[in-house]
Amino acid sequence: MLNKLKQYFAMAWLAINENRGRSVLTMLGIIIGVGAVVLMTSLGKGAESLILGSVSSFGSDLIYINPGSPDEGLVAGSITSVDRLKYRDYLNLKKSDFLENVTPFLVYDAILVSGDENQKAQVVGTTNGYSKALNFYPQKGRFIEDFDTASSARIVVLGYKLADRLYGDKDPIGEDLKIKGLNFRIVGLMEEQGGNAFESYDDMAFIPVTTMQTYLFGVDYVQTIMAQAKGNIDQAVIQTREAVRRLHNIDNPNDDLSKDDFNIITQEQAVGIFTSVSSVLTLFITLIASISLVVGGIGIMNIMYVSVNQRTREIGLRKAVGATSRDILLQFLLEAVVLTMIGGVLGVLGGVGFSFLLSKIIVRFQSTWQFQVNYEALAIALVVSVLIGIVFGLYPARRAAGKNPIEALRYE
Repeated sequence: MLNKLKQYFAMAWLAINENRGRSVLTMLGIIIGVGAVVLMTSLGKGAESLILGSVSSFGSDLIYINPGSPDEGLVAGSITSVDRLKYRDYLNLKKSDFLENVTPFLVYDAILVSGDENQKAQVVGTTNGYSKALNFYPQKGRFIEDFDTASSARIVVLGYKLADRLYGDKDPIGEDLKIKGLNFRIVGLMEEQGGNAFESYDDMAFIPVTTMQTYLFGVDYVQTIMAQAKGNIDQAVIQTREAVRRLHNIDNPNDDLSKDDFNIITQEQAVGIFTSVSSVLTLFITLIASISLVVGGIGIMNIMYVSVNQRTREIGLRKAVGATSRDILLQFLLEAVVLTMIGGVLGVLGGVGFSFLLSKIIVRFQSTWQFQVNYEALAIALVVSVLIGIVFGLYPARRAAGKNPIEALRYE
């Protein structure tokens, strides 16, 4: 049996080699399908690694308190719930013994103007706890201090890249720039942080949260309160939830989160959410890419069907000298399998190659991006390509095996 299989593979390879152009066109759908699957899963793996790396760089003890109950889903933080988290909540939580580096923040997109230069940037209204919680400090000057927040001072700290775009090699400390038409004095220049999965701190500007509330927004609420847990993070979350309920006069003895007008998420939970979303998106895109595999399978079936008709006399001659219907079936089936195996291997090589090239491009914009290969998806793609050869090659192979040898020999 082993010798027969070797013979079938040799005959399949000979048939493929004699019709190279047709064979390449037949494999094209498989190559594209497998390559697309490998590429998409590789990029998804890289994105997941980026998210996990970003979180580990800040530690896993961060807690985020957001307006809106968990049941509101995407509505949380919208117009209907954004004003539920007040500045006084931050002041009270700052006094707690289960949290440290408590800091509120508001984010505002604005144009920063300095002389003839202007740059669009995210302006973050926050306090000195922001720098400590994220382990992110100035390389020149200082960050926001408590007296800046208390007096709603019009001072600003610039991210590394933002300062470079506005001032180049010039030292910006002490210079004035305009935000929304108001003068702000630059007191600090942050160290180079680099981008992470969500944003680039090097492109941001930082001002006191009270200054943003008073001069830019005219509000008394904040978008988020961030803090670090002291000790056990799960216990800190429970204590924080109880504290905010007292501050908001929420009677919730049964711990029904849907009754809260706020929600709490930890850094690890945020990672889980983003990872899940990334996995679903990767799966969805991969399924779309897999359509090419089905199209490739149909192409193989059509080409093999044509091949059977073209080789009718060959089939008749083989049967006349003793080949059984089973021999003919295996010959043509293995020919389809060999085609899809070669296509699968070429698709894997192409997918890995393209993902490597794309990673080189992405790393120019996202320095922490890493080239990743999803070996599990790679193996599955190869197995699926072989299965497609069997499934779509079976019908033409059975048709070849069922031909009458006498009629086949008479075929013109």
